[in-house]
Amino acid sequence: MKRNKKDSIIKGAIILTIAGLITKVIGFLYRIYMSNLIGSEGMGIFQLIFPVFMICYTICCSGLFTAISKLVAAQRASNNTKNMSRIINTATFITLVLSLILSIIIYVFSEFISYNLLKEPRTLLSLKILAFTVPFTAIGSSVKAYFYGLKKTFIPASSQLIEQIIRVAAVYLLASTFIPKGLEFACAMAVIGMALGEIITCFYVIISYRVSIGKNTEERCSNYNSYRKIANNIATIAIPLTANRVLITILSSVETILIPSRLQLFGMTHSNALSLYGMLTAMAIPLVMFPSVFTNSLSLLLLPAVSEASAAKNKNTIKHTTSKTLQYSLLIGIISTCIFIVFGKPMGTRIYNEPFVGNLLVILAWLCPFIYLNTTLASILNGLDYELITFRNNTIGLGIRIVFTIFVIPIAGLKGYLWGLLVSSLIITLLNLIKIVKVTTVKFDISKWLLKPIFAAVISSILISYIYYNYIQYLTGSLLILFANCIILALIYIIILIYFKCIPRKDLGNVKRSI
Repeated sequence: MKRNKKDSIIKGAIILTIAGLITKVIGFLYRIYMSNLIGSEGMGIFQLIFPVFMICYTICCSGLFTAISKLVAAQRASNNTKNMSRIINTATFITLVLSLILSIIIYVFSEFISYNLLKEPRTLLSLKILAFTVPFTAIGSSVKAYFYGLKKTFIPASSQLIEQIIRVAAVYLLASTFIPKGLEFACAMAVIGMALGEIITCFYVIISYRVSIGKNTEERCSNYNSYRKIANNIATIAIPLTANRVLITILSSVETILIPSRLQLFGMTHSNALSLYGMLTAMAIPLVMFPSVFTNSLSLLLLPAVSEASAAKNKNTIKHTTSKTLQYSLLIGIISTCIFIVFGKPMGTRIYNEPFVGNLLVILAWLCPFIYLNTTLASILNGLDYELITFRNNTIGLGIRIVFTIFVIPIAGLKGYLWGLLVSSLIITLLNLIKIVKVTTVKFDISKWLLKPIFAAVISSILISYIYYNYIQYLTGSLLILFANCIILALIYIIILIYFKCIPRKDLGNVKRSI
């Protein structure tokens, strides 16, 4: 039975990873296309919309997503299909009501938000379009949470692909009409693409859910809970979690909105500040986050898996799962750091035709181990019902970043923000890691998790960078060749790790058996 559960997590992670990789690739092609269409200033304006979207998402979806996933996983253990249906029905009704209220607020106060909060009038049209998107995003998120609770990842994974394809197709078809009208309409075009993707994928996951429950009409348990009790159970998990995450999202939004204005105090014009902001948030950071597709896949499945093990008081399963996820998150983070240090500058030039993006990638590379590791640490803590700990630690980290944003950016420019990002990521990761080690008693293997992987990554980087910069770079400037070198570097790294027994053959066997 344990093997089956382990294999289901690995198989689910593989499905999510493959879908995530394809989605990321399409997303980067989309970003390259968008950056060429509207430039870095346009990308900066577009990014200003996301704080509003994320606040809405957090209120409508964040806590409810976790609640649905955990409660469905618990009912799955007892094969109670009736309760699972009631959970999703109750949660969907709640999220629909919340999302409709927020949609009305955004639409009615869109002018106030664009002029006074975002301080960018060209976001007005985009905000009005965004208002219609929120209910579809909220309902789709709830249904996806149901599938994650069942560890059925195909529907959520395929919905990511569908959403990305629709977004790209919509922008491609609308570009000739919207781009000539200026950056306000260009950004609105991007939001329309996002809205169409959310709407269609919402209907897709709803239909998939109806088909799924249609195949399993047998009631395996007659002891089901009332809708009132289910609503109370959802509220018990979702309300404190949502309140915590709303505060974090607001702080993060404040930070995001402050960056362009603080860059102006450094001496930049409004246009240059938006351009630099666009390079950072819409070009460099998404590229650095690309490898996180591996850790994100694990994190989405860790929450129900750890919750189920915690409910069964299976400490050995929790310890083993925690140990493996921490190890592989670190392995991914270490090699990602080396790849962006070695190839960051040519990536910025070849992908976005912006050399400064390459400089940002080299600096942001040092964040990779902390960002990727913290994703899995947060999921484990949430699965063990330590949401308040992750909230506290994230609040501390955001507080540090806001301090750097307010006081250091006007003195040091964008470097001030990057310093704050590094310091906050390090502190959040250390605080979460200390709690995880204390709770799960997992042992941190410095040799296999840190020292040997760093050695393997350095050796791989020196070898491939020497060949690339001394020979290949002068023969071709192809982006595909650049990515091929990144993959070769990663493969050499993996081979060395297998030789050092940092990756046990047993783990490779588990992956092979799950494919």
